Amino acid sequence: MVKQLCLILLLSICPLLAMADASSIATSVWLGATVMEFDYEEFDDQDDSLDREDGVLPGVNAGASIEGDRWFVESGLLWSYGRVDYHSPEDDSETDEQILNLEVIAGTPLFASGRQQVSLVAGAGYRNWQRDIYSTPTANGLNETYQWYYWLLGLRGEHEFNKRTRVVADVQFTRTANPEVDVQFKANFDDVSLDLGEETGFKAGLTLLRKMSGSTSLWLTPWYERWELGRSKDKDLYQSGVPVGTVWEPRSETHNYGVNFGVRWQFGGS
Repeated sequence: MVKQLCLILLLSICPLLAMADASSIATSVWLGATVMEFDYEEFDDQDDSLDREDGVLPGVNAGASIEGDRWFVESGLLWSYGRVDYHSPEDDSETDEQILNLEVIAGTPLFASGRQQVSLVAGAGYRNWQRDIYSTPTANGLNETYQWYYWLLGLRGEHEFNKRTRVVADVQFTRTANPEVDVQFKANFDDVSLDLGEETGFKAGLTLLRKMSGSTSLWLTPWYERWELGRSKDKDLYQSGVPVGTVWEPRSETHNYGVNFGVRWQFGGS
């Protein structure tokens, strides 16, 4: 699934690059790094904290965009990986995290005046998050893979200070679609898949672009995102095919913030 979506992202970028010579079209590609402060927490049915994970995750990001007079389309990828701290009332441990996010958005201006512009944006994305919780002397760990699609709707504001410096602000609301988690126990239990509840989230970012020379710009984006996944239904837990109880995934909240930075190249346009 992930390889297929990466291929879809690549194929969506290629037509953008092919149109870069059109005189009224501006096409951009970018490549950069990301540093994420990861903060994840699970809650029981009384909204008391069950466990929490936090730490810094480095990563990379890349994407492309195409922009006409009254529209734009962007396609982007972000991948982060690292080890964070795991905290629970019973014990502390560590968790390896790997997050892949693919996203495509489109927008059209609602308002433009001089060097300022406000646009409506809408899009869709996919997130795959692999979570490997280490075992401790008192508890067995888990391998969990979360994945979900999402829709987004928001606004983009732009202000051009001069011909070399521009600021872009994004505010978006998201809605997860078909979230699920696949669980592999590091104890003698059978694997299980659980459907999670669809919830609304939020994303915001502020990008500073500074043109250096020719088609090359440097960019820096501080950002924040909030995700929520609803509690799963109870499901039978098996051991070698024999039912031994029930299992469920609790409600969770993720509050991530960080900074992306890198190089951007623009082709075509006026």
